[in-house]
Amino acid sequence: MAMMFESGLSLFTMLILSTFLFLQVTVNALKEIANQLRKKDWDFSLNPCDGNTNWTTPLGNHPPPQFNNVVNCNCSLDDVCHVVNISLKGQDLAGVLPPSLAKLPSIKMIDLSFNYLNGNIPEEWESTKLEFISVTGNRLSGSIPTFLGNITTLKSLGLENNIFSGKVPAELGNLKSLSLL
Repeated sequence: MAMMFESGLSLFTMLILSTFLFLQVTVNALKEIANQLRKKDWDFSLNPCDGNTNWTTPLGNHPPPQFNNVVNCNCSLDDVCHVVNISLKGQDLAGVLPPSLAKLPSIKMIDLSFNYLNGNIPEEWESTKLEFISVTGNRLSGSIPTFLGNITTLKSLGLENNIFSGKVPAELGNLKSLSLL
């Protein structure tokens, strides 16, 4: 009986440690993302998956559609919480699109519309399973990356009101699930 208890305790301890480690990896990725975006108001001493106002700002029943500050998690995956959505619309962010977004393995949605972000879409995003990307109304430049055609999970891609140049890449035709461009 004592051996069963010790085994159960070690399994429980291992689960707690792995959950803590995964949370720490997630928080480190969010710190990198905040640094790349130049977002300074996230409090990393708070759990991003607890739904507190640091990570999800309540704006009443009718928030302005051009403003949003949301980090959502799915806590039913593997009994561990995973960041699945980051929406930072109208935050006056002046950094670059964060390559570190690819460090969030379950991210499905990124909305960075109506900021002052510059540069281009990071190649690291190609490794994600993003379904929704909106970078509308920023200062992104250069050509639209061809690797976007490899993110076959994409359903919505918002690139308008930037300063992209060149032609829309034919590789976007690979996006069979895309319903909004």
